[in-house]
Amino acid sequence: MNRKLIFMLIAVFLNMNVFSQEEIWDETEEEKTERLQWWNDARFGMFIHWGPYSQLAGEYKGERIDGIAEWIMKHAKIPVNEYRELAHEMNPIKFDAGKWVQLAKATGMKYIVITAKHHDGFAMYKSEVSPYNIVDWTSFNRDPLKELSQACAKEGIKFCVYYSHREDWDHPGGYGNNWDYDNDWGSHLYNQENFRKYLEEKAKPQLRELLTNYGPIGLVWFDRGMYTQEQGFEFVNLLHNLQPSILVNGRVGNYDQEILGDYQNMNDNGTPPGGIEEYWESPQTLNDTWGFSKYDTNWKTPEYVIQRLLEIVSRGGNYLLNIGPKGNGEIPDATIEIFSKVGPWVKRNAESIYGTTANPFGELPWGYCTVNGNKLYLFIRDWPQDGVLMVHGLKNAVTSAYMLLNKTSKLAVSQNEKQTQISLPKSPIDDPISVLVLEIDGCPRVDPPIVLQGDSGLIRLDYLKVITQGKTKTRFNRKGGFHISKWTGPEDTAEWLIHVNEPGKFKINITYAANKEWEQQPFEITIGKSNIERHVVYTGDWYNYHEFPSGYIDLPNAGEYTLTIRPKVSGRTFLMYLQSITLSPVKKIKQEGWGAD
Repeated sequence: MNRKLIFMLIAVFLNMNVFSQEEIWDETEEEKTERLQWWNDARFGMFIHWGPYSQLAGEYKGERIDGIAEWIMKHAKIPVNEYRELAHEMNPIKFDAGKWVQLAKATGMKYIVITAKHHDGFAMYKSEVSPYNIVDWTSFNRDPLKELSQACAKEGIKFCVYYSHREDWDHPGGYGNNWDYDNDWGSHLYNQENFRKYLEEKAKPQLRELLTNYGPIGLVWFDRGMYTQEQGFEFVNLLHNLQPSILVNGRVGNYDQEILGDYQNMNDNGTPPGGIEEYWESPQTLNDTWGFSKYDTNWKTPEYVIQRLLEIVSRGGNYLLNIGPKGNGEIPDATIEIFSKVGPWVKRNAESIYGTTANPFGELPWGYCTVNGNKLYLFIRDWPQDGVLMVHGLKNAVTSAYMLLNKTSKLAVSQNEKQTQISLPKSPIDDPISVLVLEIDGCPRVDPPIVLQGDSGLIRLDYLKVITQGKTKTRFNRKGGFHISKWTGPEDTAEWLIHVNEPGKFKINITYAANKEWEQQPFEITIGKSNIERHVVYTGDWYNYHEFPSGYIDLPNAGEYTLTIRPKVSGRTFLMYLQSITLSPVKKIKQEGWGAD
């Protein structure tokens, strides 16, 4: 189903006037790929949480307030009127947009995302929609976002904004403030009329201001989701109609349904084991909190930051690293010190990071890998004691090997069908991680991953070692889990190579989630000479995973098998969100167990 048809169906389904002000936006997959190219090449960005909470610095009325500092209004249940008085006092006289942007650039970051409005409802720019903003509400009398957008343009950095579209503790109709307002709605019960008023008189108009008055915006970073998917679509259409090339992150829609937006966000500080097959980003912070707190001194080390960058990029993602400036506009000394060591390393090894794609090998015991064309960049975290690096599963011939910081000194390479050995220098040539480059004869070709039978005889298949074909993709869900999805027809498959040590009969259980529209779709599982057909069962919601017994198979011999699952027919919806398939050895099989549906 193409994107245009999806929007048409949604409009028909709604049968209401939610899109009356915005044209329904559409594009092809090729256009989306082109629109995302800058972001996909960037790999490294700066997140900035800054607002009135920054001057409180984790303290209220002389007492330390536990929890992340940007949530201090909620954690301390500060009344709206009192928080507004505190916001009056914000005067960031040491704010210097040029220095902020230069710090990001020197650290190797290609885009900046700053909180235009966080959950406290205070706008960090000149807003005509509400006087509750840093220009009109304080004595500062400057527009930080205007200055940042101009500084970003000067330095070639993409300027982007964070906007809290659902959560607003200042507005009576916004979500989250249950100490001033009678709106303790819970996740599904809320005052729709008041919330709609908030959306129409504040959230949407402020986004129109941002996308009209601050030049090209690279992306808008939403947070905390939305009540309904239809409300999420309203924001997607609003943004794209104002700036067609803008990106929208994956937290714009309802967390309990299909992910909206152009790319997926991991949970805060989260990284997917093994990566996923879609555009994704990991928002992480430099200490524990996101807004500034004078109590939070648990800073990450430069070595940690570099390793996280490589871990994320090698899995195909972007690293959005947060800083929390002080209320006066200063960036903490610890932040500057850490970045002063990260930046030079990134600059030295830039070609191994920007514009690269994910590691084709799976997890590597000694480090990480990225790809650009016919080059493999191997990040050696654990230097081998014998000076020989082992790379298993590479089918290409290596035409040249060298350290990235010493390209003229070629390294000896030996290869056979199973492994490639590279003789390294006696010791690392960079700190904390050295980069080895392998030039190969074409695009990487590697052995497919193999799932080994466990000691108990159990075989578990999930997204980590799946081989997908067609539209099928490994994906993240907003509940913090991973699954396989996007399949709509027989050509869309998920398969695993399995090595069986102890042959015999196995019981198959399949764990998946399926919404009401997906039920009764036929699918089949094939392995060896066995073929099992089933129909999708409704599991109660999009991310309610249930385990279903799905019959028995006979694997009579030790060795390798391929298990494949696919839709039986082409459908208008996804087949399911597949979480795992397990093959459990059984001693005896009842005849009636065969082929049961």
